[in-house]
Amino acid sequence: MDQFTRSDLKQLIDTTQEPLVSIYMPTYRSGREVQQNSTRFKNLLKGAREKLADYGLDEVQITELLSEASTLESNDDWWEHQSDGLAIFFASDRFVCYRVPFKFEELVFVGSHYYIRPVIQLLQGDGRFYVLAVSQNRVRLLAGSHYSIEELEPDQLPSDLQSALNIDEYTSTLQQHSTGGPNTAKNIVFHGHGAADMDQQKKDEILQYFHHIDTAIQKYFGNEKSPMVFAGVDYLFPLFKSTCHYKYLLAEPVTGNPDELTAEELHSQAWPVVESFFTRDCQTALEYYNESAASDTSTCDLGKTIRAAKQGAVNTLLLAEDKQHWGEYKEQDGSITTCDERMVSDELLNYAAVQTLITGGTVFSLPGHSIPSGESAAVLRFPVS
Repeated sequence: MDQFTRSDLKQLIDTTQEPLVSIYMPTYRSGREVQQNSTRFKNLLKGAREKLADYGLDEVQITELLSEASTLESNDDWWEHQSDGLAIFFASDRFVCYRVPFKFEELVFVGSHYYIRPVIQLLQGDGRFYVLAVSQNRVRLLAGSHYSIEELEPDQLPSDLQSALNIDEYTSTLQQHSTGGPNTAKNIVFHGHGAADMDQQKKDEILQYFHHIDTAIQKYFGNEKSPMVFAGVDYLFPLFKSTCHYKYLLAEPVTGNPDELTAEELHSQAWPVVESFFTRDCQTALEYYNESAASDTSTCDLGKTIRAAKQGAVNTLLLAEDKQHWGEYKEQDGSITTCDERMVSDELLNYAAVQTLITGGTVFSLPGHSIPSGESAAVLRFPVS
């Protein structure tokens, strides 16, 4: 799986050369269905070729623009290492792709900006979250969404306590501080009755272990803002929390020995913890919009929303995740002409999202029935005529 961060999103929205191509598709991880991945991609590239021709490029320009993407068509090994969804963005001098645990709908978009609405959900809504599962014998970092989860393999993350502390005789050290035999010593740190049972040296060793983990997480996450759930024996969580500098560590852990849990079992226990985190900000934004709906600092008119976004006036934009609005925004008077997707046109909800993010606003995707207009709603920083 590939990591998609807010920094990646910023790079996408800051790209101004054109044409820019966005491709989304669901993918299969394993089984006979994996063979469908490359076939589906070939069909989407064919669609991209047609849209680029409609955009005004000649055959030579199209072939050159699609050259790097075309190399993936017959790369069977690459297609066998997918997640649940694939997002690809490219231009004449840029090609990036993200394999993520999120089922995208098929889409090909060509325009003066990338189509970013689906990946916004990876960073908010019911999007991406992490599980850090820690025991003496194993450290695991997993990334998931509402529907799936998979193991990550950050190079920086220590594999276990002994490698983190670089102590070859760690087990014998524990034995010297334990009243039990060798088998007791092996598990005493993570399977005792609580922090009160540990002497100071053992506690210091655990804290040192957690500092190593925290350093690795900080390097791996960068500017990531997705929530993370700690999974481990209950008395370890306060110790880890005291060493963790990641601001989005959630207050409720998954307790128990995580070595005994599969990725899917960790997902089923972690999702209820993160669900409230995801819905909180969306719900607060929606409530704020409803409170200001009768004022001049809110609007559900898409044309006015785009005009406000381009002026830097949109503080919060709410978009219906199950809606699209294909058409053209007219700069002169702020009006909208609606047209068919097959015509050369823009998806205006996406355009509103791009303009909002460029000017520092926040965008949320949520079910259309939650939005009064059924399509979009915006809270403004200041009134726009």
